[in-house]
Amino acid sequence: MDRLGLLADPAVRSAFGNELGWAIEYHASIASTQDRARELARGGAAPTIVIADQQTAGHGRGEKSWLSEPGASLLASWTLRPAPAEPGLFTLLAGVAVTMALRTFGVADLGLKWPNDVWLTNGKIAGVLAHGAADHLVIGIGVNVSQRELPRAIADTATTLARAGHDIDRLALLARLTRQLDAAADPANHDALLAEWRKRSITLRREVEVTDAGATAFRGTATDLADDGALVVETPYGQQRVIAGEVRVLG
Repeated sequence: MDRLGLLADPAVRSAFGNELGWAIEYHASIASTQDRARELARGGAAPTIVIADQQTAGHGRGEKSWLSEPGASLLASWTLRPAPAEPGLFTLLAGVAVTMALRTFGVADLGLKWPNDVWLTNGKIAGVLAHGAADHLVIGIGVNVSQRELPRAIADTATTLARAGHDIDRLALLARLTRQLDAAADPANHDALLAEWRKRSITLRREVEVTDAGATAFRGTATDLADDGALVVETPYGQQRVIAGEVRVLG
């Protein structure tokens, strides 16, 4: 039984938020949890989780969208104040938090693709999106949970927990993930989390193609992850640090 809808009850929402130490805002349907969380953060709201059963205009990285159907995904955005790290770095740390939360439910074979994708076996299972400001950071996470069928546009590159044989309650996953994000926000844990990212990376030690604004910039071998979150790529023309753009793994 999936219990996320219980958060529609103010008493349940208050008790759940008190247990986690976060304010909770629940929507049966919303355009984007990320947009709403950013609005709250700009207004000076206390640390808040915006959670939705469905998004009608969710954001992916760049101009991509995050497609969802009612009740099928974990769709949430967290406002952190003060910002625990630069957006690019915390995107990576949050990806590690997703893998650690899923592992407590027995989900194995998880990998991390620079900069914001979590993979399960051969398909994307989750994505992370960060927006930062001087005094706060908003981190949005979408996890494919119970979909049995996926839209044709993403069917070849994405998967879901249900398709991998995992029946996971979204409310329980939200609680575990929030605890992991709390830990990731502590700078004392950043070195260990970056080491875990390197261990689970499906980008490092692979040939990659880096594109910027739709044009191929260069190709090379991803050799390391810098402590600030930049991807280090070795090319025939020397070492390059990638802090933005699209990275496609070639082989």
